[in-house]
Amino acid sequence: MKMWDGRFSKGTDALMEAFNNSLPFDMALIEEDICGSVAWANALEKAGVFGAAERERVVSGLKSILDDHRNGRIEFLNSDEDIHMAVERLLVERVGEAGERLHTGRSRNDQVITDTRLYAKKALSAVAGSLVELQRAVVGRAKSDLGVIAPGYTHLQQAQPILLSHYWMSLFSILEREKSRVAHAAASADILPLGSGAIAGSGFPVDRGAIAAELGFSSVSANSIDMVASRDFILESLSAFASVGIHLSRYAEDLIIWSSKEFAFVELDDAWSTGSSMMPQKKNPDSLELIRGKSGRLIGNYVRMATTLKGLGLAYFKDLQEDKEPLFDSVRNIEMVINVFARVIETLTIRKDKIRQDLDPFLLATDMADYLVRKGMPFRQAHKAIGRLVGYCVEADVKLTDVPLEKLREFSEMFGDDVSTLYSWEQAVNARTIAGGTGTDSVRAQIEMAEKLLNNDRF
Repeated sequence: MKMWDGRFSKGTDALMEAFNNSLPFDMALIEEDICGSVAWANALEKAGVFGAAERERVVSGLKSILDDHRNGRIEFLNSDEDIHMAVERLLVERVGEAGERLHTGRSRNDQVITDTRLYAKKALSAVAGSLVELQRAVVGRAKSDLGVIAPGYTHLQQAQPILLSHYWMSLFSILEREKSRVAHAAASADILPLGSGAIAGSGFPVDRGAIAAELGFSSVSANSIDMVASRDFILESLSAFASVGIHLSRYAEDLIIWSSKEFAFVELDDAWSTGSSMMPQKKNPDSLELIRGKSGRLIGNYVRMATTLKGLGLAYFKDLQEDKEPLFDSVRNIEMVINVFARVIETLTIRKDKIRQDLDPFLLATDMADYLVRKGMPFRQAHKAIGRLVGYCVEADVKLTDVPLEKLREFSEMFGDDVSTLYSWEQAVNARTIAGGTGTDSVRAQIEMAEKLLNNDRF
């Protein structure tokens, strides 16, 4: 027997039963469902629907279900349509008619969205905490690698020398923005739907402000149609998770390349690597490859949810049952992605000698152009002069720093004896001490600011 089958003259087909059943995945919401039902029972007492003793029996019954769930003693039935119906069935079995009165003034429409918002708030808070821990790992890495000068790349070609710590701190800045996206998604979820009913609001005078306070929501929904239909907070959460996944995938790609024999800039710890079933010598960066791969999964969950929503009117449609699986999946996977990346960063070995060995003197070409500008040459002319100089070096197979002064002066008479001061990686890096630049003092300032932000973090 269904809780809603009074209007029907025959039972649901077995295939429809299976098609309609969401319990296999929405049982993840059992704690939120019970929490919301306890708050609703308290509200019904204040509204005069429950007496004190009846409310106490219902709340006690709900808490016993929660206790049994936490101890692995709950048995669901094939006839349980979803977690809401399962909890109601168990409650009625335990407390009788009082359990049947609990759904007074409430719909599964506002019940399910309340559960999902409670789940999302908790999940988003956990993800934000994981992002903070990843930021701590990044700052730790930046501090330990502060003296390492590496080639900076654009188009996967060596561009300019940078502090490796400057590279790590770029990830910190991205993660700071990702936290703001997660925080905004959490704010979008932090609205109480309970009391919205099926579409028009509850027919009983429940104190929605008191329910919100009990459940930890900061506000009460302003419109019942909007609330039972709203899934934008899920879409925003999935977007935030996908964005984190995309950015960590990009850093994973760099580290995968850097860990190759051809680069050998870094080596992953054995704990975060795997081997080959056929080739004994292999040490594969599978942790990073899985991070890169799961970004597609996170993007896919966002697209899945967006596609479900785009054709729906207001207010509730059964299509919205499809909202939970992508959310649950993305929460589970983004937590693993963030935590694994943090451990990879913390345990990474930096091959400092190999990095320095691979610094190409052409990395100093921009510094040489800047040198001519400081001598009075317009930048476009300086750019062309150094471009011609580089072309000569390529054809003559000579390093930029080995070109004698007499030859340099063929490209510009502004070159003087002081040009040799440019031939220092430390000089090139520290010439860029501008705020946000790669100079040592600038990067130290970035690290100090990051540590202040982490110490004051209050998600």
